[in-house]
Amino acid sequence: MGKLLQGVNGPFSGKVGTAVGYMWKGVPVIRSKPRRRRKPFSEKELNQQARFALMNNFLVHVKDLLNITFAHLAYQMTGFNKGFSYNVKTAILGSHPNLSIDYAMVLLSRGDLTKAESPTVLSPEPSVLQFTWTDNSGKGKASGTDKIFAAVYDAETGYWYDELNLATRADGRCNLKLPAADYAGKSVHAYLGFMAADGKDASDSVYLGTIEVQPNEFLSA
Repeated sequence: MGKLLQGVNGPFSGKVGTAVGYMWKGVPVIRSKPRRRRKPFSEKELNQQARFALMNNFLVHVKDLLNITFAHLAYQMTGFNKGFSYNVKTAILGSHPNLSIDYAMVLLSRGDLTKAESPTVLSPEPSVLQFTWTDNSGKGKASGTDKIFAAVYDAETGYWYDELNLATRADGRCNLKLPAADYAGKSVHAYLGFMAADGKDASDSVYLGTIEVQPNEFLSA
């Protein structure tokens, strides 16, 4: 049963006849009651459903990061939904049922800040990744106070590890300490990006390829 929240002219919640009312991000929304589908899904529909499922499973464990790094681009939606929308269109290879993630095309952030210049990643010690980049402050919208974030993805487990505010653009390097039990000796996909100090803009993230995390001798013994 539906409930009129502000009289007959106001928003309502629940079902009223063929309409369904609910609140979404503080906005009253009305939609028609969905009808039961009788005909089978088309190949195009199956492909779209498979793309959505694949990208959701890929990004779900980095949801909190995208809620921050895409927030400045999101309007009446979450940052995660904005990032998902972009990546589901641009970062999937193939067609149903043979779909895969195009890791090089994935963006974990997007915006007008200048991207990281000449980024590199290596593993100088067990469970540690060291990222370096050239300080390009002053180029475009790049500022020395821009905050770096890094993220890695383990395709074997489907898990992400990320950290914000690891260093500034002017620092030129940072270390990402990974949980040894989960990442030591693993090959992971690495990403790097910048957020403005006030959080109101971001750079497009950069994909650095795969890197093997140096194993922890104690854990592997």
